[in-house]
Amino acid sequence: MFKQIIYINGPTSAGKSTLAKKLQDALPKPFLLVGIDMVISLMPEKLNDWHYGTKAIGFSWQPVKDAAGNTCAYKIETGPFGKQMVQALKNITITLAQSGHYLIVDDVSFGKKEVDEWRKALKDYDVLWIGLTAPLEVLEQREKNRGDRKLKSCGWQLQRVHVEVEYDLMFDTHEQSSDEIIKTIMMHLEQQ
Repeated sequence: MFKQIIYINGPTSAGKSTLAKKLQDALPKPFLLVGIDMVISLMPEKLNDWHYGTKAIGFSWQPVKDAAGNTCAYKIETGPFGKQMVQALKNITITLAQSGHYLIVDDVSFGKKEVDEWRKALKDYDVLWIGLTAPLEVLEQREKNRGDRKLKSCGWQLQRVHVEVEYDLMFDTHEQSSDEIIKTIMMHLEQQ
């Protein structure tokens, strides 16, 4: 018996999108992939600021300063339109689930409060809750290698994304390969 929705949460560069795409190929049922990056790609680019640290109505990177006033990290700031898009992702997920589709949600929610908002939105569905993580130095190297992420953003997210969140399954993508993780997920799904 398969869960209808697989929700994957973790910091940037933890391997959520890679795992989600491999899961799509491995699962016997057709799972659609939806996620925060998808809804951001729907937005006019002018609503976001990924470079300059100005607050945008969509999403923006804001510098985090240390005691000496130096930028030590970047945090994501969600403006009013960005908040509407976060809600739109939940609405899209629910609409697709109501239509009978199987779904994988690729998300970055910060802590229990935000994940509980997802739990409330998906309360009528059978969901497998998965958390992904990796050591900071691994995330930073992946962030650098990708070249499409704001450097020093993963550390801020890593400190917040899993705070007080309980998952059905939690994986360290540095310690376990995608294939090992998928095997564990499949075994978990088959036992349900």
